[in-house]
Amino acid sequence: MAFPGHNRRVKRWLGALIAVVLSCIPILLNRATSSALLRDTDTNVLLVTIRQRNAPLSWFLGDWPLLNHFYRPVSTLSFELDNRLYGTNAAGYGLTNALLCIVCVLLLFWFLRELTDKPAIAAAGTVLFALQHVGLERWFDGPLFWLAMLTAVVGIYRHQLKFWNWLPAVLVLIFASDEIASSGGFGVGTIGWLPGRTATVMTVFALAAMACYARYERLGARRKELAPTPLDPPATRMTKVDTVNRGGGILWAILSLVCVALALASYEQAVMLPAIMLAIAVTLHSNRYKVRWGWQAGFWALLVAYIILRKAVIPSGVSGYQAQQFRHGPGVYISLLNYAMPFVTGITGFLSGLATSPLVLLTGPPYSFMLSVATNLTSFYQARRQWVLALAGYGMSIIAFLPMAWLKQFPHYHYWPMAMRSLCTVMLLWVAYELVLIAWSPLTRQAPKRLDPAPGSLPHQ
Repeated sequence: MAFPGHNRRVKRWLGALIAVVLSCIPILLNRATSSALLRDTDTNVLLVTIRQRNAPLSWFLGDWPLLNHFYRPVSTLSFELDNRLYGTNAAGYGLTNALLCIVCVLLLFWFLRELTDKPAIAAAGTVLFALQHVGLERWFDGPLFWLAMLTAVVGIYRHQLKFWNWLPAVLVLIFASDEIASSGGFGVGTIGWLPGRTATVMTVFALAAMACYARYERLGARRKELAPTPLDPPATRMTKVDTVNRGGGILWAILSLVCVALALASYEQAVMLPAIMLAIAVTLHSNRYKVRWGWQAGFWALLVAYIILRKAVIPSGVSGYQAQQFRHGPGVYISLLNYAMPFVTGITGFLSGLATSPLVLLTGPPYSFMLSVATNLTSFYQARRQWVLALAGYGMSIIAFLPMAWLKQFPHYHYWPMAMRSLCTVMLLWVAYELVLIAWSPLTRQAPKRLDPAPGSLPHQ
């Protein structure tokens, strides 16, 4: 017999899945169809090399078709398949690019479902990521900003100069608006550029590995019991105690290892996947799961095996393309700080402006920088309200992007990191919702002091 609570839960997850599927439609509608797809220099060389060699499995034993010292046999197989299916029909290649992005969206939903077990969070993060492919995330940054302005007006009306009751909501909303506005753009390098497929193929296997591992731990690991508090509702005959190990299935852990290996064979950014898997384990541990840490050794062992294999089959030394793309200096730190703490990159400009002339304070940029500092620091502080998942999304986005900071930037470098960042952004919106409720609520009133003795009470003896 199905319990009413179970039915409601199924309906919530079904509604979340429907929302995610609908969000994939714009990606499909915006797929690239132009013949210019195949005229790109890298794409043309890649396809010509594939056709000349005509040996798909040979890519597992050496450099990929551009011969610039990268080990990407799995990504190359996707081009081999398209070449056999579509030949010189550019629209077919564009369709594959779009379908890969859609698969990434669906796998992100699965991963967030396993990590959070919350339909609203999983759906919201995934829908945001899907809309970022085509620039539709900008539907939300404007309304969020105006909601911040409205919250300031209502907060002043409700709380007057008690700004601590309403100003945090305003600042977090502005920061969330800026995060959403600056998070898109990767669709150009993944939907509309064929070599960007390397990132999406890798992300398919990375997200699959992450979802499988999270499911393995969520279903199989015991949860630490917390002592009941006076605020907990009393137990009833319908209460379900989730303390039994439900098996979990070792197959999920094995499948996760397989997907990690395939991701490593797709794109170099996957070298951060073992660190991401460790972050998932820490997140689940923070949510009271007794994580089985031994599996982490398997993920790192695969990374070691990948490095050994790559050194054996890829020519030594730095290729001309790699020498051209590697960078160092301020650009590296700016790219990393844009993920970690965006306002820091504006400090130099602010200080140099003040050193030039104090009259710069009569212009807008210094105050824009000060607002950026306030929104950043306030949001980081207020995120403590949902710190486990907010920190998970924040940390995993930085980890996923880390090696790409040392390269001249392409949009597809941000694909996997932005998938992780969507969790952090959604948790910030949750925090903003809690703060807006405080800002919009009437000022609390102190109850009158109780008389001693209270009226009608027995006199003290």
